[in-house]
Amino acid sequence: MVKQDDIARILNISRTTVARALNGKDNIKPETKKRILELCEELGYVKNPISTSLALKNEKNIYAFIIKGRNTYYTNTIKKGLKSAHKELSMYKFNLFIVETNIDYPEEQIEKLQKIIRTKQVNGIIITPLLKDRVKKIKRDNPNISFIALDLPLDRTTLSIYSDYNKLGRILGNMLLNSLSKDDKILLIETEDDMISAKDSFNGLYQKLLEEKKCGIVGPYFVSDLENNIPKVISDYMTKDIDAIYASRFLENIIDYILKEERYELKIVMIGLSDKIKKFILEDKVLAAVTPDYYKMGVTAINMMFECLYKGINPEKIKNDLEYKIIVKENL
Repeated sequence: MVKQDDIARILNISRTTVARALNGKDNIKPETKKRILELCEELGYVKNPISTSLALKNEKNIYAFIIKGRNTYYTNTIKKGLKSAHKELSMYKFNLFIVETNIDYPEEQIEKLQKIIRTKQVNGIIITPLLKDRVKKIKRDNPNISFIALDLPLDRTTLSIYSDYNKLGRILGNMLLNSLSKDDKILLIETEDDMISAKDSFNGLYQKLLEEKKCGIVGPYFVSDLENNIPKVISDYMTKDIDAIYASRFLENIIDYILKEERYELKIVMIGLSDKIKKFILEDKVLAAVTPDYYKMGVTAINMMFECLYKGINPEKIKNDLEYKIIVKENL
């Protein structure tokens, strides 16, 4: 029997677009609708009125818990992905509510999650689980709610959509090594983990440097409260023979300070993206930045939640093969 997925695959369009055409929706190009209806007739597609009726009547409430940090690009891009995918599913009663909490106050996320679950009007939770053990317990206590972990794995029984930050760190390390000569020195500064990417990406970069044995490694030095101790770090560790620097966090702040002190002749690569990082790249202060595809991460989370709730399909448990974007001056 021909399905909507078959029609979508043949025409190289989304299944949602096929559904729009079959349900007489206006938000579709007339020529696209014509192609869909003609192919449906040619292949003998028969619409299932029972399943369509059920899908449209069964309202689902999905709450997406995403975190806010200093880098607004991260939060805003994930939100765009979530909203874009949700818009594609607008024909269904598939309600999306986005809840933002501060990365530096993980308890806030738990409090809001518990409060929303107490309303008993929740079908799905998409969450970046900062306090994993607490989130796991809430998940166990609410078996009727579908959970998807976003940008951090939760456990082996939960679908997790995330990037391999250790691999990303190794990419950064390789890019840094390619910019340096033998026996150049790299200063490494480590500080508290940001609970998502800092520790894993730093370890990936560090391991790559150790394996290649091309450059001298100065450190890594652990600095508590790095954000408020940058002048001391530069004074203590930034000797004249340092050729490159990498810090697990607050690298933007370090660059700002070095520029202000007019002591800038360093090779730097960065994780993530922001307007300031773009400016650094354009001004040749940073060689490149590598960022996960946060937009695709949000889109994938919504589409998989839809599969779980409306089709009863249990997707693969782990999905961490999302692409990375490498940002250099030439593609800005």
